[in-house]
Amino acid sequence: MPSRFGGAVTQDWEPVVLHKSNPKAQELRDPKAVNQALRSGAPVQTIKKFDAGSNKKTAGPVLNARKLDEGTEPAALDRLSTDVRQAIQKARLEKKMSQAELAKLINEQPKVVQE
Repeated sequence: MPSRFGGAVTQDWEPVVLHKSNPKAQELRDPKAVNQALRSGAPVQTIKKFDAGSNKKTAGPVLNARKLDEGTEPAALDRLSTDVRQAIQKARLEKKMSQAELAKLINEQPKVVQE
């Protein structure tokens, strides 16, 4: 049998204090927590968000629409003449480039080159 400590056995009890952790931000925004704070008289900060609850994307799209209506620039660009189109095609074929490669080179969409 193992022998025990023969001296005086004492227990050293120190008080242990447990603290609640601080509530997280999401818990503070909970409607129940806000109502409880209002009932107890604790200060509650409310901030109205800009355009909160509205379905508007921007405050003033009317200005842009007016500029478009008053603009004198045509909505669609004119097509090139056949002479210019054939010259571009001939130069492109001499360099052995596809329409997609030419479009990438001039930073345009392939559809623009096809037209």
